[in-house]
Amino acid sequence: MIELKSVSKTYKTAGGTLRALEDVSVEIGAGMAWGFIGLSGAGKSTLLRCVNLLERPDSGEVLVDGEDLMRLSVKELLRRRQKIGMIFQHFNLLHNCTVFDNVSFPLAVARVKKDQIKVRVLRSLDVVGLADRARDYPAKLSGGQKQRVAIARAIAMEPKILLCDEPTSALDPQTTATILEYLKKVNVGMGITVVLVTHEMEAAREVCRTVSVLERGRLVENVDMGCPHISPRSVLARHLFGNGGGI
Repeated sequence: MIELKSVSKTYKTAGGTLRALEDVSVEIGAGMAWGFIGLSGAGKSTLLRCVNLLERPDSGEVLVDGEDLMRLSVKELLRRRQKIGMIFQHFNLLHNCTVFDNVSFPLAVARVKKDQIKVRVLRSLDVVGLADRARDYPAKLSGGQKQRVAIARAIAMEPKILLCDEPTSALDPQTTATILEYLKKVNVGMGITVVLVTHEMEAAREVCRTVSVLERGRLVENVDMGCPHISPRSVLARHLFGNGGGI
């Protein structure tokens, strides 16, 4: 369970104070696939990064399995983050390391035993269909394959939660469809809670059971994607859901 309570976040800019999030509260049940959508600058990525405290809220509470991460020491927070995986738009792979080494890197940092590292790396690469590319370097991979390596790296840590920050926005439609299938596999097949930030409505429709609509840092409404006829209440949500494509 992820629970954000009255989360607010501001930034100091040259033009003054920017309010990125304002009093946002949301509950995401264990094993769910949840999305955040909104126009550019709505606060989606900031909110996602508040879940693992890569962005620390100015106020509010961030609870994972009932524990307030805001109250943890640095050492305790680092330990909890091992169960919160994250993938990004631009993959963040180490270009001078093989696929195997990219996936194994966080395991080595976490001091997992070497024999277990090999098992978990190969198992994770098998999940994303890249077991045969373990010795290749990122330069030999397509964009979609790089993102699959990033997914493998995250799930090798055996997380309870996978945070996905615009994971398909740099990919073509066919590759996007493939990545979304793997995210569904991670969610449904492995029982990992998936939280997806996207500006692509079709990605949200494909993966998420519930979508939170953000506007200027505020949560406008939550939309149940399982309803046969989705009927958003807000003007923004009706616009986003009615355009059938990207935001």
